[in-house]
Amino acid sequence: MDEPTVLGIAPARKHLRRAWLCLLVLSALVLLAACGGGSTSTGSGTTPTTGTSNTPAATSTQAGSALVVMITTDSSGTFTFSPTTLTINAGTTVTWKNVTTVAHTVTSDDGKSFDSGTSKPIAAQTGTFSFTFKTAGTFKYHCSFHPFMEATINVQ
Repeated sequence: MDEPTVLGIAPARKHLRRAWLCLLVLSALVLLAACGGGSTSTGSGTTPTTGTSNTPAATSTQAGSALVVMITTDSSGTFTFSPTTLTINAGTTVTWKNVTTVAHTVTSDDGKSFDSGTSKPIAAQTGTFSFTFKTAGTFKYHCSFHPFMEATINVQ
């Protein structure tokens, strides 16, 4: 028998290699998990979507009875409505869906057309608020908690 095997050094090295391999695999899995989960899919084809670009004003024109505006975080890390401009027909219901980690509101700039409310805001990650636009006009809105979040609904 050779001396390292007798002293138990070879088995210890084998276990050390396994520990490093497990640590490497675990690190790779953590990195992969941190990079995923940023996409959403739409099955109905009526949800307006825009790419994540640095363009400040994403615009969408949609016809339909129900549409979704995402409350999200853009590529610079800023909260935003997506799309920031939406053109719809009168009678369309718009639903805002919050996918960020904090609560938001959807409040018309005129203060009376629509308001999701600050006492019970749109919950983080799963909250929604819906409003049916019955009359034509331009409706600018914002988040009361984050006034830099601004968007517009054009109703035809």
